[in-house]
Amino acid sequence: MPEAVFLIALVLIGVAGGVFIVIVLSIHVEDWRGSTTHRPPGPFTRGTRRILGLHVDHSACVYASNPDFACPKCKRSYKPSVN
Repeated sequence: MPEAVFLIALVLIGVAGGVFIVIVLSIHVEDWRGSTTHRPPGPFTRGTRRILGLHVDHSACVYASNPDFACPKCKRSYKPSVN
């Protein structure tokens, strides 16, 4: 019986360590690519964003009437209104 408990604990520690490594690597990939404000580049980074609760809101970019205050990461072009 103690061997089974030890084996289960060892498996759970391995799974937790594996998840931790995947999260750390995904964070490094997003930081290296500068893709935090874009769509996730893959399933691991998508899962990492979900686990960490990262959500980028670009709704303010739609209402930016001044190009100086527009979000540089969302890639939306500034089009002045024609009067």
